[in-house]
Amino acid sequence: MAAEKPEHEATEIELKLTFDPADHGLIAAQRILEAAGTPNIRELISTYYDTDEDALRKAGVFLRVRATGDGYLQTIKTARGTGEFLERDEWECSLATHTPDLDAAAGTALEPLLTAELRAALSPRFHTRFRRKAYQLVHEGAEIELALDEGEITAGIRAAPICELELELKSGDRRALFSLAKALAESVPLTLGVKTKAERGFALLDDGDETFEKAQPVTVTPEMSCAQAFRTVARNCLRQVVVNAPAMRDGRPEALHQMRVGLRRLRAAITLFGDVVADRDREAVTESLKWIGGELGPARDLDVFAADVLEPRRAAHPDDPDLEAVYRDVMERRAEAYARAFEAGSSARFRDALLDLGAWIEIGGWESNAQAEDPVTGYAAKKLSKLRRTIKKKGKDLRDLSAAERHKLRIRAKRMRYATEFFAATFTGKKSAKRQKKSLVALQSLQDALGTLNDIATRRALLAKDGEDSMDAQLAAPGSGPDDEEKWIDEAERAHERFTDVKAFWKT
Repeated sequence: MAAEKPEHEATEIELKLTFDPADHGLIAAQRILEAAGTPNIRELISTYYDTDEDALRKAGVFLRVRATGDGYLQTIKTARGTGEFLERDEWECSLATHTPDLDAAAGTALEPLLTAELRAALSPRFHTRFRRKAYQLVHEGAEIELALDEGEITAGIRAAPICELELELKSGDRRALFSLAKALAESVPLTLGVKTKAERGFALLDDGDETFEKAQPVTVTPEMSCAQAFRTVARNCLRQVVVNAPAMRDGRPEALHQMRVGLRRLRAAITLFGDVVADRDREAVTESLKWIGGELGPARDLDVFAADVLEPRRAAHPDDPDLEAVYRDVMERRAEAYARAFEAGSSARFRDALLDLGAWIEIGGWESNAQAEDPVTGYAAKKLSKLRRTIKKKGKDLRDLSAAERHKLRIRAKRMRYATEFFAATFTGKKSAKRQKKSLVALQSLQDALGTLNDIATRRALLAKDGEDSMDAQLAAPGSGPDDEEKWIDEAERAHERFTDVKAFWKT
């Protein structure tokens, strides 16, 4: 029996939330679900197909066959990229068996990939098995399917749990998705989710451990409006914060670091697009980001202090009892700092902040601002030029700057680097790309040198907390003396000169 041909391209608009399995009863007891009546309950078993080299995944396409209990359903989906949040394209058709029908991929995102070699190489890669309770709701005039999924993903001998609540908009305004999520979150600990089941399955294949994720490339094309560009950038940054939160709560230093990077990138994006996103909620959003960063900061500072100062010193003096006493003290403070980060990342305030942030990015009042629909190219060029002028001016007398002033220059250099990365695809051509690369290298060197100088100042502050005189004698760390400080000032000056020598990549 031939498969049904997929209908025209559909767009799935879905908000994903995660929860603790122990809170399933709280969700099921919500009044809005009780009012919706008896849910449709099904056991769903899905197989995801790809080549051993993950050719479909790399192309941003997923192929899934799902056993629904009364048949088989083939689904082709575009991957939810780092610049996407709620939407992605999908095509579905019914099958007679569990075997994919690639002829039914005509007119889908999969069709251009289907060479003879790829067809022959496709095989099952991983599976999901979960129980779904689906409720059909009407909320604020919108029709929404609420799906409660519990089960697991399996890839060979590896497995990961599924505890998700998906809100799919069937008709109406997407604002209703966030409104419903906020209403449910008032009595149930729900956390914003951004990883699809397919992404998580491939993560199991990669290394079996969903740990941390670094910043992913951003694609802001010349055709975009300022609103589209900001959403693309902000979604990318939000993802970096959300996906690293679970491992941060497990005490993993790199995940905590990547969360902080995501927060800084997002704050930089909000500042960069300040004229576009100015509205009554912007200040509250910025304050939430500052709060999260402030809760994570002490743990990261102590991680750097331990790695750069204590560990080398202990290696050089393994039998120093005074040094061991200092080490124990710092480790106690580090444990307290991680407990603080865990508490913040597990709090209702944190969960609410992520939901509010997602809503503000997607449906914020700022989208009615006059500049929101302006072309991004002119806006980007203007902001990049202003940042460049400021860095050139403030770094001209870098040697004479105070530690606080150097720190401000470092923040501006970091903001310029983020802006260059955000707009890398906005200004095209070989000459622009060459200038971008040179500028980024110089900015990275400037940021690193200024960062090292800031670390020296931070270490001195940490040492002073326990009595600078005694601690300095015990922790005269390599790289922190006056001569070393002078060396990094020289490096910062050279990097600043290289940056100013590079022509603006947006003016080719």
